[in-house]
Order: sequence, then C-alpha cells, then structure tokens
Amino acid sequence: MPDGAVSLPVDVVGPDGVPPFQPDSLLGTVVAGRYRLSGHLASGGMAAVYVAEDTLERREVALKVLQPHLARSEEAVRRFLCEGAIAGMIEHENVVRVLDHGGEGTCFIAMELLEGETLFDRLRREGTLQPAEAVSILVQVCKGLEAAHRQGVVHRDLKPENVFLHGRRGSSPVVKIVDFGVAGGAHGEGGDTGLVVGTPEYLSPEQAYGKAGDPRSDVYSVGVMAWRMLVGRPPFTGASADSVIRMQAREPVPSITSARPDLVTHPELVGVVARACAKNPSRRPASAAALGAELAASLGGAVALPTPMPRPSFHAPRTGPAAPVLLPPPSAVSAAERGQRLHVLAVVALVIGLAVAGLALGLHRSAPPPDAPRQAAPTR
Repeated sequence: MPDGAVSLPVDVVGPDGVPPFQPDSLLGTVVAGRYRLSGHLASGGMAAVYVAEDTLERREVALKVLQPHLARSEEAVRRFLCEGAIAGMIEHENVVRVLDHGGEGTCFIAMELLEGETLFDRLRREGTLQPAEAVSILVQVCKGLEAAHRQGVVHRDLKPENVFLHGRRGSSPVVKIVDFGVAGGAHGEGGDTGLVVGTPEYLSPEQAYGKAGDPRSDVYSVGVMAWRMLVGRPPFTGASADSVIRMQAREPVPSITSARPDLVTHPELVGVVARACAKNPSRRPASAAALGAELAASLGGAVALPTPMPRPSFHAPRTGPAAPVLLPPPSAVSAAERGQRLHVLAVVALVIGLAVAGLALGLHRSAPPPDAPRQAAPTR
C-alpha cells in the first residue's frame, strides 16, 4: 500500500554508518510463521509495505514491516506496534482494515490488500478534481475520521498520501484512510507535546505550535486537502519545512477563489472549505461528521458515494490438518422474492392446517359417545 514515500538510493549510507535498507532483500521470507513476502509495494522512513501471502488463510494481504535496523530502537518498536493497535480498533469501510500485528522477531502490521492508488498519485496525474468528485472523496474521508474520533483517535497526519482510492480505475473509488503512525488521543493524550507532528503542508495551526491537537485538527487538515484538490497545490508552500510551519501557525489560508476564480459558481463549497481552514479551532465545523454533512450540502446534497465493498472475512487459524469444507454460497434472493415465498408458505400452512382440522372433526363425529353401550359381535 503506497504511502507516498520512495525507497532510499542504494549508494547512500546513513549517518550511523548503517547501510540503507534494501526492501527486496526480504522478498521470499516468512514473517510470524505465516506471511510470505512476495512483492514490494512501497517504502517510507520507518517501514516497507509488501504483498504477502497468508499461508494459513491462503489469501493475499498487505504487510507493513518495520525496517530491521530500527527494531533495535525501543521507541521505534513502540510507535510501530502502537500504530497497529490503534488502527485495529477502528472498524469502518473508509479506514484500512488491520488484520493482525506483532512484534516478536520481525515487527509487522497485516492489513487488507488494496487495489488502486493514493489521492497523491491521482492529483499528481490530474492536477485538480472537479467539485463533485472532490466532495465525494472528502465526505468519505470525514466518515472514516468520525469512526476514528469515536474511538478516541486523532490521525494527525492527514494528507493525500494517506488517502487511498480503493478500486479499479474508471470506477468510483472507496476511500481508505491509511497510516496511523503518528496518531494521538482525541483529548490530547499521548501527543508529543512540544514537538511538531505531521506534514507541514497539511498540519493544523495548533500542531504547528507543538500542541497535540484534537479532532478539529483533523478537520483543518481535511480543509487544506480540499484546497489542494480544487486548486492543484496546497495553500502554503515555502523553501523549507520551517517556513511552511510558520505560515500554518500564523497566516490565514487564502480563499480558494483567489487561486481559482471560476469556483465562485460554488459559493457554498468555498465557504465550507474556508470554515474548515479557520485558524481558530472553535470556528471550524465541530466534528468530521459535521464537516462531511456541510460538504455534501454545499452541492445540494447530491453526492455520489460508492457502494462499500464487502469487508474480507479473516478467521482464526485452523488447528487441524483437514481441509476446510467449502459450502456453496446462498443464492441471491431479492426482498420481493422472499416476500412472495413467505406468502406461498403461509397459504400452504393454512391449507394444511384446515385439512388437519377437518379430518380431526370428521373422526370425532364418527366415534361413538364414551358411555354408549357396546354391541356384541354377531355370532354364527
């Protein structure tokens, strides 16, 4: 699952003299006794993501693996395993599903394998998105965020690289929020106070000041992503990360129409994005759900959302050697057909009931009264 980062050049040596991690060096290895790495998808600063075969469940998953040289760092291991535990708490179709994670031997996070591209890749290819398409993606982001916030999780690093468009090209994508590596608590706990956490172009003003942030910080990041999707670039760019962080902390986000005047035809959408990008958290929409509702309403409520794909079912490992019994899938029956079948069954049951009642009544009438004298059998 790409995270927007690229692997390091092979001829670079780190400052500690450790040679750079070569992702292909792990291909073919088996992690945790069950995940065989078969293909490299992407690499970031701490981890690499692979296509892996789950040899117990006989299916493919995405496996995020902590780079081996970082496994010696207790802090790196803690953060990595914390990511797996946090993401595993969130069950929603717009959040990548974490299936398993562990830290004995190789640190890993097993996730559902996604097909498609990141929003970053999409924007790099197309530049901007039409308002209807942008809002469809953003509403799904808000739905996933609301599920995370209900679990007390603030993402803190929302950006196009961490929004995956799951689905084949040409179809309406199902949005998946990925990478909870720097997530914090919804009320500021576990928040690296005093450190700037996040990506400068998308972090909130409170994060730029080193505060932990809360759900409204994610709302700000969604607003900046909306700006980027509609304009073709983030509102703040600079020669260095520090300069962008200072702008996020102090300067108001310019109106979208100053960079793209034709969007004056969508004043409601422009207003929603401006409120999401407010420097004062109290002036932003109060929640991700509220922002999603405002975004949908800005286009008259006519937002095309894709049908969620069925979530893959993962079962506990089988203990016996016997092969699983595969039952045929139930036939697809519409609600109308079910209703017709139930009606027919009810009529049949009624007819059978009436017939049984009639038979019982006939037998009762033909039987002699209990105190009637018995007749002797004729003799010859």
